[in-house]
Amino acid sequence: MLQVRIDMVNKKQYEESDIYKEIKIIIPKDYQELKNDFQYLGLDYDNLSIQDTHIIECEFIDKENTLIAEELSTKINNLIKKANDLGYTTTYQDIKKFYGVIKNLYSEDKIKLLSILEANTENINTIKDAIIYSQNINCFELIGVCDEEELVRHLVCIGEIDYEYLMDYADMKKLGEDYVKDRDIKKTKQGFLIQDAYIQEEEDELE
Repeated sequence: MLQVRIDMVNKKQYEESDIYKEIKIIIPKDYQELKNDFQYLGLDYDNLSIQDTHIIECEFIDKENTLIAEELSTKINNLIKKANDLGYTTTYQDIKKFYGVIKNLYSEDKIKLLSILEANTENINTIKDAIIYSQNINCFELIGVCDEEELVRHLVCIGEIDYEYLMDYADMKKLGEDYVKDRDIKKTKQGFLIQDAYIQEEEDELE
């Protein structure tokens, strides 16, 4: 089961004073316990505004997929820092929505998400951007091979590249490099990422 531990502060206190309360909570969590945690920060859980909280750091926890959870934690914490440097706050509501989108993803889709976050760094500046890409995960295909030559072998096997086309190249690696370049395929740590459809720009509301 995927969980997320967040290090959270009262945004107003954090911005206005060196003295502020800070709390670590794990999502999902019992409603009454959440109310008590937010009360500790001087906030009303049932009447939160988008400007009430700021997430300093988060850690994804999944005992069955520790490596995926660690990589996801690194990417999201880097995104929190990037957003903060750009003047954006990462709120409790943001993290809760992101968690709601990804919590039930299969492992292969979580790996694909890591690839999407890496390949689209220039377009993903806040957790809200990450939510949109996560909601559109089916617009992408991840081919889990490590280099261009293996990519060509895979594409030939599935009939994506014809043998006749292959014969025009003496070097399969060069064919793979040209194929990737011509189709704007992104090479990531997890493999080669192909975008098959346009993403929906509108962020859906999640309870």
